[in-house]
Amino acid sequence: MLNGIVLTNIIQLYYMIRSMYGIYISYQFIAWMITSIYSGFCWILYYIPNPPLQIGYKDAYYEIDNGDYIEVKRK
Repeated sequence: MLNGIVLTNIIQLYYMIRSMYGIYISYQFIAWMITSIYSGFCWILYYIPNPPLQIGYKDAYYEIDNGDYIEVKRK
């Protein structure tokens, strides 16, 4: 009689360990999928070129006055 109770507990323990391991593997898989999708998205964004500067003159420079504005001058 005692052997039957012990075997039942061992089988329940086995089922619990198996289900916990399945949950762990599922969590790791979902985390891996999310990080790989995110890194792929960042990789795509990395190759989008930066827009050109608004000032088209290469010989232009700027001076900052004591006021609130920046004055752009040509050389």
